[in-house]
Amino acid sequence: MAGKSTEATIYGAGMSGLIAAINLARDGYSVTVHDRESGYGGSQLYNPSTHVTPIDPVATSEYIGIDIAPVFHQLARPIPFFFHDTPAPIPGEAFYAVERGDRATSLDTLLFNECKGLDIKFEFNSPLEKDDLASLPPNTIIACGLTPSAYRMLDIPLLPWYGWISRGELDIGTYAWIWWDECISEYGYLSSVNGYYFDLLFSTREVSRECLRKYNRFMVRNEGIEHDNWQYVSGAVPLASPDNPRLFWGDHILCGTISGAMDPWFWFGISGALVTGKVAAIAVSDREKALREFERFTRKFQLIYRIKNSFWYPFFRPYVKHHERAINLIGSSTAEKFGVLLDRRAAAGKVKMGLVPGFGRYNYS
Repeated sequence: MAGKSTEATIYGAGMSGLIAAINLARDGYSVTVHDRESGYGGSQLYNPSTHVTPIDPVATSEYIGIDIAPVFHQLARPIPFFFHDTPAPIPGEAFYAVERGDRATSLDTLLFNECKGLDIKFEFNSPLEKDDLASLPPNTIIACGLTPSAYRMLDIPLLPWYGWISRGELDIGTYAWIWWDECISEYGYLSSVNGYYFDLLFSTREVSRECLRKYNRFMVRNEGIEHDNWQYVSGAVPLASPDNPRLFWGDHILCGTISGAMDPWFWFGISGALVTGKVAAIAVSDREKALREFERFTRKFQLIYRIKNSFWYPFFRPYVKHHERAINLIGSSTAEKFGVLLDRRAAAGKVKMGLVPGFGRYNYS
């Protein structure tokens, strides 16, 4: 690295920023990580949280150079996709639950502990401000996740979303469900791991209290679960344009969700954030190699984006009752058998199911 800066600056102490920091420090860089929050683990608006995602933890660990497999827990039972009250279970073997935030059992805590003993300094309560942009030092990585102000500051097209969040302790094992209804454009989603749950009812339009009451009634009827600690939130994702994925912002590097490395269909973001944390570290010393890797991980974004926006939203998503009738006609057990068959063919490589950046059965690296 003779003649080059051996210092690196990262904005964002979530999973992608921490992975970039670890890899750079191992390569001999002196790293400073800034974050607007008072500690590591991403936005406190969303975390602590739990998530279920399709991922191969071993292959991902090998790529990023950090063993993250211990905090990913394979689902032992199918995931019910509910159309109103009618479930269409899909196999859970390709999906893993993981915890985000600063609790001892989280992915972020594992990564933060990996930083110890390395030349990594943390400056919390230190947000990226607009006045900072013109004077950012060389080797700056921006990993500001789901922060709408960062998207606007960097002029990155954003898609606003709105919803209700509930979270807390709940011992129902490693589990998840998805619920579709006409009152939202996306879905209701509960995941649980480590005795903690995260429940999100979200949409690209405002979500009414009546919709929340409908979701609560669904949960009680079908899962015997009810929450009384809902919080209304809003945020943004980089899904406003088919051209959203970008590794570079001027001379600086993006990684994680803000880089657009996520699934435009279900909004899975964890796998893409993990691999682009590594890509961002590569970009500090080899921009061309990093760009090739980034394009590999995001190459299907435009296709999936266009299919969802041109066909799913206008022709299929508004008609949940039709999906429900179809499942009732063939029976939930038949729908489950079809899901098992499709999953087995995907596992054998006979069906390409790529939706998500990164490594896994439903991924497309």
